[in-house]
Amino acid sequence: MDPTAVARWRALCLVMLGAFLGMSAVVYMVGLLPGDGPLHREILLARGTFAHAVAQWLDYGGKWVVLAPALLLLLAWSRIARQRWWLWCGVIPLSGGFEQLFKLLVGRPRPRGFHWGFPSGHVTAATAFVVIMLYLLSRERVSPIARVTLLVVSVALVGSVGFARVILNAHWPSDVLGGVLLGTGCAAAAAWWDAAHPVGDARRPDPVNDTVRIGG
Repeated sequence: MDPTAVARWRALCLVMLGAFLGMSAVVYMVGLLPGDGPLHREILLARGTFAHAVAQWLDYGGKWVVLAPALLLLLAWSRIARQRWWLWCGVIPLSGGFEQLFKLLVGRPRPRGFHWGFPSGHVTAATAFVVIMLYLLSRERVSPIARVTLLVVSVALVGSVGFARVILNAHWPSDVLGGVLLGTGCAAAAAWWDAAHPVGDARRPDPVNDTVRIGG
């Protein structure tokens, strides 16, 4: 077990989930947050432009049609991921369950329609996947260039999905932020547990101590 890794992921989990709970309480009490309306209107000005057309495709980054194959590719590539495949496969549906629960608890409508919108499910799922991937990358042997490249792509994925949800008039900007906090917190919780329970540590033989016991 790496105490530093455990502490890092524990801190990230608690900070993100704490921030999400605090934000949920504020949204429940006041509705729209300062800046939600102006930023939403500013982004909507790009409707009908090339950015709007691209956003319709970027929106798929938060759907299972993209995330499920991406997760399977991650499992195929990472031996460490395959050791606890059930954990990583369960994080996104679990975070989705919390997302649906808080939609009901907070009860804030979307910019259009009557469905609840806080937090964004697309952003929650995309963020959870990205954090899982970054955790597994931190444990695999990957070149620094590849690590930085995947980090940039990951941030771009979450940002593009969040932008798409707003420009498609499906969410307020704070719905997107709530999804980032919840998705990060849920994935960090899984990473925290995984780092605190290394696979096979309890059964790993200790050649030095075993030799001393046999000889003694």
